[in-house]
Amino acid sequence: MIGKILALALLATPVVHAQHVHFPAAKWKEKTSDHFTLRVDSTNSDPAARNAEKVWEVCVAVLPGMDQDFEKNEFRTPDGGEASDDAPFRFTVYLLGNGSDFDEVVKTDAGRNGWTANHVQLVKKTANYADPQHRYVVLCKGATDQSAGGDRDLTPVFVHSTGSTLMEGQARGKNLPFWMTAGFGYYVEHQLFKLCRVHYLDFESYYEDQKADIKTGETLGPDESWAKVLKKLCKKGERVSLDRVCMADILGLTPEQSGYIFALTCFLVRDEPARVKYRELVAKSAAGAKIDKETLLSCYGYADAAALEKDWYEWIESRDFK
Repeated sequence: MIGKILALALLATPVVHAQHVHFPAAKWKEKTSDHFTLRVDSTNSDPAARNAEKVWEVCVAVLPGMDQDFEKNEFRTPDGGEASDDAPFRFTVYLLGNGSDFDEVVKTDAGRNGWTANHVQLVKKTANYADPQHRYVVLCKGATDQSAGGDRDLTPVFVHSTGSTLMEGQARGKNLPFWMTAGFGYYVEHQLFKLCRVHYLDFESYYEDQKADIKTGETLGPDESWAKVLKKLCKKGERVSLDRVCMADILGLTPEQSGYIFALTCFLVRDEPARVKYRELVAKSAAGAKIDKETLLSCYGYADAAALEKDWYEWIESRDFK
C-alpha cells in the first residue's frame, strides 16, 4: 500500500497561463492542482481530477528531483527546453470529449514531432498518447475515426501513462528501454489499484493502403493480482530471465514477460535502499547515459545477471511481493 495520498484540490485559474499552451487553437477550460494543469474540451476533468495527485504521490516517493523540478521550474525536456514561463511547473493533462477535436490535436503534434502516417493511425486507435517531450498526456473520451471510444474507462490508461511519462521526464530521455517505461507505468497502476490493466499495441504492419491487423502485445489478465500469479509462476520455475525482460518490445510481448517487467520494477524500488539505486539509474539517464542491462547491474552492484536474478526471484516468492 502507498502512504498518505493527497486529495486533489482543483482551483480555477486566471486567463494568463504560466504553463505553455501546447494547442492554442482549442478552447480549453482549465483547472489546476498543486502539480497538474488540467485542460478539458467538451468533457469533464475525470479521471485526472480523481487520480492526478495520487499518481504524483507514488512518483515523488521514488523519483529524484521532482519537487525541485516542479516547485522551482527546473524541469527540462530531453532537448533542454523549459515547459513553463515561471514557477511552479505543472504537468499538463489534456482531456477531449470529441474525436474530431482530438484529431486536430494529433495533427498538431504529428507536424511538430515528424510522426509517420502509421504512428498517427496508432495514436488515433488508442485515443491517447504522451508528449515525446514529457510535458503532458492527451486522452480522448469520444470516438475517433479509428477507435470506438465513448464508453471506455480511461482511469488505468491515465494512471499508467502519466506515471510512466513523469518518470521519463525525470530521466530526461527519449529512448528509455521498454521494460523501464512500461514497468514503471505498471508499478504506479498497481500501487493505486492493486491491478495492472493497460495493454500495448504495435502498428508495424498497419499501412494506409493495407489495413492489416493490429498486433497486440499480450499482458496478464486485468481482473486478478499480477503479484499472486507471478509468485505461483516463479515457484514453479516458470521464470523470465533478466535478458528477456531487458530485450522486451511490444511486438513480442507475452503475458509472462509483461508480468516479469512489472515484477522487476517492483523489485528495483522495493524499499528505500533500493530506491536510492533506482534514483541513480534515472539520474544516469538524465546525464546522458544509455540505460541497458549493464547499466542496471552496475547501479545495483551486481556482478552479473545471475546474481540479480537470484535475489529477484527469491523476492518474488517472498511475502514482501504482494
